[in-house]
Amino acid sequence: MISHSTMVNAVAVITGTNGRKGTVSFSVEGSGPTTVKGSLSGLPPGDHALIIHTYGNISNDWVSTVPPFKPAGADGFLENITVTSEGIATFEIYKTIPLSGTNSVIGRGLVVHASPSPDPGDGVAWGTIGLSY
Repeated sequence: MISHSTMVNAVAVITGTNGRKGTVSFSVEGSGPTTVKGSLSGLPPGDHALIIHTYGNISNDWVSTVPPFKPAGADGFLENITVTSEGIATFEIYKTIPLSGTNSVIGRGLVVHASPSPDPGDGVAWGTIGLSY
């Protein structure tokens, strides 16, 4: 018997001050892990925490997205990403991140923070996670 799984895709268009920009895509099929792929530019070099925030409202930059999204004990933390000396980060993360249901991240904020976790500091780039087709 062939199993037919549903593919769900989402994307966050990332912006920030000083020309910071990029995209982060989310893709999951069935109950498998979510693939998170990102390509960002204009960021300060070094390690930065990538965190899902509760609210997708970016009208006041990243500040209006707080607090971190913590469904069922999760901490919203995706991963620390490394930005090159040229300000570029490309990454691929595999993690269980719901794109549907009660704990879905659709409509939530995605923030690149100034420092790595556990003390990530202020946001340096941000976006809202939305469905993509």
